[in-house]
Amino acid sequence: MVYSFHVKDRTVSLSSLSCPQESQASAWAMLEWRLEVDHAEEEEEDDDKDTEIVSRPVKGEFDSEKGELQLLNMPLHILELIMEFCIGVEYLKFRATCKRGCLAAPSIQWSNKTRLKSYSLASPWLMVLDNYRDIITFIDPRYGDRYFIRTPQELKGGYEIYYSRYGWLLMYKNKDESRLVFFNPFTSNIRKLPDVGYWESFCFSAPPTSPDCMVVGFSRHGSLHVAIHFVSLESTWCTYQLNFNLAPYSFHFPTFSGRDIYFLCDNERIEAFRDMADDDHSWELVADKAPSRSLSQYFLSTCDQHLLLVIVGEFGGLVEVFKLDKSTQEWEKIDELGKHMIYISNTTCFCLEAKSPEMGNKIYFPRLSDDKNSKIVFYSLETCRYHTFDDNNIQESLGANFFATKQIYNPHTWIEPSWS
Repeated sequence: MVYSFHVKDRTVSLSSLSCPQESQASAWAMLEWRLEVDHAEEEEEDDDKDTEIVSRPVKGEFDSEKGELQLLNMPLHILELIMEFCIGVEYLKFRATCKRGCLAAPSIQWSNKTRLKSYSLASPWLMVLDNYRDIITFIDPRYGDRYFIRTPQELKGGYEIYYSRYGWLLMYKNKDESRLVFFNPFTSNIRKLPDVGYWESFCFSAPPTSPDCMVVGFSRHGSLHVAIHFVSLESTWCTYQLNFNLAPYSFHFPTFSGRDIYFLCDNERIEAFRDMADDDHSWELVADKAPSRSLSQYFLSTCDQHLLLVIVGEFGGLVEVFKLDKSTQEWEKIDELGKHMIYISNTTCFCLEAKSPEMGNKIYFPRLSDDKNSKIVFYSLETCRYHTFDDNNIQESLGANFFATKQIYNPHTWIEPSWS
């Protein structure tokens, strides 16, 4: 095996060849230059620039004398009229072509762009947090387009991502002081939470704007193991102690189902905290044993009130999905997800109903194809192979494992675009 670490984008490529594949450093050098140019232009435009979207440059016919792309020679008011009918990505690409493109498609804020809101509903996006350059990147898995925003000043300094749902992130920094915050990158809304110290994992039941939002933290160390905070009711945390029958175990991929929350414990047990919002809440064992697979990763999610367990083998050569029969506490292997799709990352795993047929029956990974396009990689339960999208079409198979893909090492997660 050959592992190649790309310094610029902090990704690792896996290959079974005798030598690493050709570096893509030149493409990223162009990306970095483009960001610097757009940042300078934005600073001249206005002071409220944290949510400005920057698009990758597109190819065109270049006029070396004038120093710009000469793509359009029609009157400016005609270009402006055309841009009124363009949706998000087309609008951004047009603006990046030349000076006339910027005039015909003026700078806009995310929260004010109705067309971009509609465009983003097809799928969650992969969000990558670059704490070195203070840049947040969003990658659309369906069309492959990228969006860039600056990391807000309040979130600089090494924040990590704990959990993602409903378009919000739960982020944590434990340096000079412990800080736990909600962050919506689409509206730049940041909401601080009361200090609770360090906990191993967190999740939340609803957006922080909802009166039903409940934040839950878990830890296997110390005398307290569960911390609960009701966002709209109080400014403190309620803490509880659990009685471990065996040695304390870790809690992975907490997922809410109604008033209950389920956990994957040490990749083998499924346990649940019932009726967490009530005083008579209880802690129960749901399934004692998960299917055993050596050198594999386990991911837990819910789908239509069912518990789903995704198992991914070493190098991605094995991908299996199981559904729990709650009456027998047995795991049943399923071969298709129908109209549903699963999104997996190191911190979050969730299952959603696909809004278009081509998106369904697939598992989306935080991996990129190891080529110049660097598109999101997904696993098709129909073909049992890895693919990428070319707009609405599925591209040729990448194979039955993670070879020819890149793993992201910056903090990252899947996020559902939310403009509220």
